[in-house]
Amino acid sequence: MSGSSASGEAVLRVEGLEYASEGFRLGPVDFQLRRGETLVVFGPNGAGKSTLLRLLAGLESPAGGRIWLDGEEVTGVPSHRRGVGMVFQDLALFPQLSVWENLAYGPRAHRRPAAEVTARVEELLRDFRLSALADRRPDHLSGGEQQRVALARALGPRPRLLLFDEPLSSADPDQRPSLQREIRSRIHDDGLVAVYVTHDLDEGSALASRVAFLKEGRWVAEGDSEELRAAPRSRFVAEFLGFNVRRLGRGWMGTDPSRTEIGARGAPDSLAGIVQDIRKDGEMVRVTAALEGAAPGSGSTVRSVRWGAGPSLRVGDAVGIRFLEAIPLSDD
Repeated sequence: MSGSSASGEAVLRVEGLEYASEGFRLGPVDFQLRRGETLVVFGPNGAGKSTLLRLLAGLESPAGGRIWLDGEEVTGVPSHRRGVGMVFQDLALFPQLSVWENLAYGPRAHRRPAAEVTARVEELLRDFRLSALADRRPDHLSGGEQQRVALARALGPRPRLLLFDEPLSSADPDQRPSLQREIRSRIHDDGLVAVYVTHDLDEGSALASRVAFLKEGRWVAEGDSEELRAAPRSRFVAEFLGFNVRRLGRGWMGTDPSRTEIGARGAPDSLAGIVQDIRKDGEMVRVTAALEGAAPGSGSTVRSVRWGAGPSLRVGDAVGIRFLEAIPLSDD
C-alpha cells in the first residue's frame, strides 16, 4: 500500500458520524484526512460504504455527528454548496452531451463566467488527454475514455473533497492500473483529499494512504495503510486482508501468507495439511492447503505465498504447515 504524502492540518474531519434507517445503522465514524491523502474504505456489499459517501456529499442527513471541510462545518450544508466532487460506479455521464459539455457542467452549475468555463474545460481536456474527443458523446467512447471523462468532470469545479464509489468496478482489467495511477496522481498533484470505497483489496491497496474497514455499519478499524496491513488486530480485518486466521483455544491468531510455510510433512513445529491448489504468478507461487483436523470456520484453509524456487509440490501432496509469525486478533 502506498505511503501518505500529506502535510498540514486536516482538510476533512469527521466526528461521531451516524446514520439510521429501518433495519440499518452506520457509525459512529471518526477520521480525518490531510491534504494529499486518500482514505480507502473496504467492506463487503451492504456494509454501509455508499451510505458513508452520501453522508459526506450531503445527499443523506446524519442521525448524529459532525463534518468539517477546511475548518468549516458542513454537516447541514446542502450538497451543491459543499465543494464535493463524486465519481459514481456507473460514472453517470450525461449521455446526450458531448465530452466538452460534460466537463463544462460543473463550472457552469457554480455560475462561473463563460470565459472561465471555457478555460477550465480546455485545461481538463489537455490534462486528461481528451482534446481529440471533445465533440464525442459518451456512447462513442471506450470504457477507459469514459472513466477519464468522469474523473475530469468531478474535478471541473475544483472540489475540496473527492468521493469515489467503486468507479473502476466495470473497467477493463488491463486498464485499471493506468486509471489507478491517474486517480492517485491527481489527488497528489492537486493537493486534494479523497474517500474511495471498494471491496477490491488490490484496487484499494494501490490508492490508499489510509484505510478503514466497515462491517455491517460498524467502523471496525481505521489507520495508516502500512500499519494496519502489518498488524490488522481484528479477525474481520485480517480475513479481509487475506491472512491465515485460526482459532487457538478461546482466541484467534493471524499470520500473513508470506510468513506461512507449506513444505515437507513432519518438519519441526509443523501441522499436517493437504495441498489443494498451486498458482504461479511470475516469480511468486501461491499455495493453498487444507489443515487436517481443523473444524470448518476455524482456519481450515491455509494460504502461503513465496518467491523464487521452493519445494516441489503438487495438488494432493501431504505437507507440513508452519506459521512463522502470528498476531493475536479480536473476535470482531
